[in-house]
Amino acid sequence: MYNGIKKDGNNNKSITNKIGGMETMDFPFNFDEMPIAAKFISDSFSRDIEDFQRVYPVFDDVFKARFAEQIRKAKDIVCCGPEGVKIQNIRIGVFRKIESLNTLILEAQDYFPISRIKQFDYIVEIIEKKNLSSILSIVPNLLQQLEANVPTQNEDVAQSIIDGIQSIYQVLKLDRIELNRLLNSRGLLKEEVFRCLNHLWATMQDVMEIGQSLYRKDDPMKCVEYELNYIKMKVKTFWMHSVPDKVV
Repeated sequence: MYNGIKKDGNNNKSITNKIGGMETMDFPFNFDEMPIAAKFISDSFSRDIEDFQRVYPVFDDVFKARFAEQIRKAKDIVCCGPEGVKIQNIRIGVFRKIESLNTLILEAQDYFPISRIKQFDYIVEIIEKKNLSSILSIVPNLLQQLEANVPTQNEDVAQSIIDGIQSIYQVLKLDRIELNRLLNSRGLLKEEVFRCLNHLWATMQDVMEIGQSLYRKDDPMKCVEYELNYIKMKVKTFWMHSVPDKVV
């Protein structure tokens, strides 16, 4: 038996598993995202239940109930006690802080000689992508450049922008440390975790494949609801508009 976690090119962790001869499987969502992604897919499935039943009678209320139960079990694993709640709170807080950081960067354009800030457009792009590790890697250099180019006019406002960026940066560093500690202590490499997520991911694949084949010819635009990249985008934006008790 082999259980492991590997990272993709974006430094995101994906879970791999091999149990009893099962082929190793990569989940396209991280541990916390799985039940959220499943809920988005389930919602699409539920809206289109009549179409599913007409073309594929096997996808009936029994299947829907089984899917809902798998989502519930995945939620229980993700939100396993106080640690799960803390992880959700931190992740939601991180995205809100990044939004505040983005606002400060936009304000900086009004008060700093941006032409003197090297790779400013690249910095803006990194922050807009909301990847915490990438943001923490570029902020120190940005702060150095801003401090070296404080304008003589509106100096107080410019300094307040620098202080705001510095403050958010320090908090984000602490958030990442605590988030990593909680994730590492939660026991991700448990066989029952992999078994639950394997079942959930297999069901998600079933629904997406059926949805794609159902709409590909009749309604190509609707087919996009079942495309993996679309679902991944919705999962990423979920955290910016969520509170813990709304996590599926």
